[in-house]
Amino acid sequence: MTKFNEHQSRLWRGMLKSIEDFRQGKLNYFDFVGALEGALDAGEFREKILVEKWYDVWAPLESVRAQKGNHVTVREVSKYLSAMETFLNGLVPEE
Repeated sequence: MTKFNEHQSRLWRGMLKSIEDFRQGKLNYFDFVGALEGALDAGEFREKILVEKWYDVWAPLESVRAQKGNHVTVREVSKYLSAMETFLNGLVPEE
């Protein structure tokens, strides 16, 4: 069972918010993908399996960013957004 401290919980929820912000056009794609990784790094998550799984889900998003930069629509990455959202929601800490 993954345990988050308060700081990690905020960052984890922030990742979910970033997905919503990108979907609503409040965040461009390049910054969105970077924000996800930045939140993971800032949280200093130490559970190796959690981090490996997170990167497995994030990697397709980063691949698209490397190929297209900001020229990405929500529709183009919808399945990757859903996969990340499902992963994050599966571990979202209780308030």
